[in-house]
Amino acid sequence: MANNPLPVARSRVSLGSATTTWDEVTASGDDYVQIGRIRSIGGFGDTFQEITVDEVNDGRTRKAKGTANAGNMEIVCSRDATDEGQIAMIAAAESQAAFNFMVELPNGDGTYHTYYISALVMSQNLGLGGPNDTQTITFNLGLNEALIEVEAGSSS
Repeated sequence: MANNPLPVARSRVSLGSATTTWDEVTASGDDYVQIGRIRSIGGFGDTFQEITVDEVNDGRTRKAKGTANAGNMEIVCSRDATDEGQIAMIAAAESQAAFNFMVELPNGDGTYHTYYISALVMSQNLGLGGPNDTQTITFNLGLNEALIEVEAGSSS
């Protein structure tokens, strides 16, 4: 197998329904609408809280892992008022509910590696700029649950 880097190009992010039960069967069985005109997709994954204890006897700080935080994820799109995915994201930003998301990353062989995420859409911000810039809309997601990772398999 060649040691080729995997590009982000052709990645897909889709929004599902409000999260009610968090498991692979429910997440994979949801109906998703793809978010169009994505410019960039932020990273995601657990980071653990650091717990420290300073001990007097030997003057050492001991560390442990605390709670896991799935973090935040930013999705930047070229603004498109007719894109069904962006319209759904704007509606989700007005909701108090967490939603299912499907992130599909290309493997370079026509298949995709899929991640399911449960997240709140925390904000939707318009980006403007100067006369030679294009309009953007940025969605900030607050991830709530552990990722569900599905091995490669689907193609399209």
